[in-house]
Amino acid sequence: MSQCSADIWRDKQNAELRMGAYFHDNVELKFAAAYDSDERQIQQIDSLVNDGIDLLIVAPNQVQTISPAIDRAYDKGIPVIVFERKTSSQKYTAFISADNYEMGRVMGEYIVSRLHGQGSVLEIKGLEGSSPAIERHNGFMDAIKDASGIKIVGSLQGDWTEPTAYESTKQWLINNKDVRVDLVFGANDRTAMGARKVLGEEILFCGIDGLRPLIFSKASPTRRKLC
Repeated sequence: MSQCSADIWRDKQNAELRMGAYFHDNVELKFAAAYDSDERQIQQIDSLVNDGIDLLIVAPNQVQTISPAIDRAYDKGIPVIVFERKTSSQKYTAFISADNYEMGRVMGEYIVSRLHGQGSVLEIKGLEGSSPAIERHNGFMDAIKDASGIKIVGSLQGDWTEPTAYESTKQWLINNKDVRVDLVFGANDRTAMGARKVLGEEILFCGIDGLRPLIFSKASPTRRKLC
């Protein structure tokens, strides 16, 4: 299992894989986490292949950069399951993922409704070049394009992590002290929480966690799942 990153969500994925393997005495699992590094993930995939694995499950860090390593595994006859993030290559056996475009679109529609079609939104995107970041952004933008009263006051580049969102939001605020923000849309929940630490609780914060959009507000200090 080649994970692009390491966090609570991916720890849960790994734990469920281990649970599934308990039913099969002849299955050995190996895990690698790239911590958002293309170079590290490429090295880890090549190392797993050299160890003689029979199946590769991979969540690519970025669409383009990890594809050559995945291709090398596939070309050696190893079945490849691309999981959660897309690759630019067609050399894989199966692809399993949620609809990230639809997540962004649903969140965009919710934001338009929540702001009653009027307001200023600060967006914090996910890791540049990763398929969820691209698709969630595109879905969000398509959902709000006809809402003339919704203004995007900033679109910050994030990397899925709370510290990066915190720092980028802090820098943005320094340069835009007089800009009003009614709502922050984070590509995931950690980016929304990072921005919240900078901007406080007087505005709305929306994020996406796995398959479900989340909303944070001053009236609800804990997160509520939206249907």
